Amino acid sequence: MGLRAEESTARAKRQTFRLRKDSSAPTKGRFVYDWLPIHDWSEADVWHCINQHGNIYHEAYRHGNQRLSCALCVLASVNDLINGAIHNPDTYREYCHIEAVTGYSFRKDFWLSDLKPELLPQETLNAIAKHKLKKTE
Repeated sequence: MGLRAEESTARAKRQTFRLRKDSSAPTKGRFVYDWLPIHDWSEADVWHCINQHGNIYHEAYRHGNQRLSCALCVLASVNDLINGAIHNPDTYREYCHIEAVTGYSFRKDFWLSDLKPELLPQETLNAIAKHKLKKTE
């Protein structure tokens, strides 16, 4: 897996090679290992390797994403969510429609619809405004 130690405290504590002892443990004489070959690399090391070997990487990074995940991942940074909305406007509108219908924000106290309201139909914005008003009452 491409997990790097500098990405988080939890990732820094991970072993770089270990036998898995969970549900994918030995089956019919096979073993499963977790291997983190770039665990000690910096972000600069990763980009240097990419540049040395064909300069091929996911287009999301060309758009300025900090991480690669689903276009509108609940764990994504605001920067990556904005990129997701801009480059996947239909998906963005659908997610915001869900906020509008259910009255639940994308994350606690974080409405996805606030990121790029200019991409949304007025009826979605009106419905979300009503939900926000109810929550403050």
